[in-house]
Amino acid sequence: MMPILHIQLLGDFQLTHDDHLLTTVNTARLQALLAYLALHRHAPQSRQYLAFLFWPETNEAQALTNLRNLLHKLRRALPQPDRFLFVGTQTVQWRPDAPFTLDVADFVAALIQATTPTELEAALKFYRGDLLPSCYDEWVLPERQHLQRCLMDALR
Repeated sequence: MMPILHIQLLGDFQLTHDDHLLTTVNTARLQALLAYLALHRHAPQSRQYLAFLFWPETNEAQALTNLRNLLHKLRRALPQPDRFLFVGTQTVQWRPDAPFTLDVADFVAALIQATTPTELEAALKFYRGDLLPSCYDEWVLPERQHLQRCLMDALR
């Protein structure tokens, strides 16, 4: 059986692969990039857009260099990175068909499918805290608020 990468973004960031805790994705910036790519896995992300998103105060050339360096670190931090990431000259994408789980996706799917109080309770167990609570990037705030609203609606 192929080992699965488990990505936890709700509450404390955590990665496990083949039941082993991975500590290689160990900076807030690296965690934020992995989170953004995993959350937006259904579409390729332009390198230019990512560079601007993560380094809005920096000139384009420097932002693209920063992104290239961060992608290099992410590839080194992941086990078998080509199974999870497509890194092209213009775009980057988390492979949606990769062997991984994402707690955010599990939470949302479980909420959508819940039809009984027991199923709803099971869905709420996925929510171990806010999305990337230590990340203050602009992109994460609306995502965090959306998930908080989903949680509040479910609790009602």
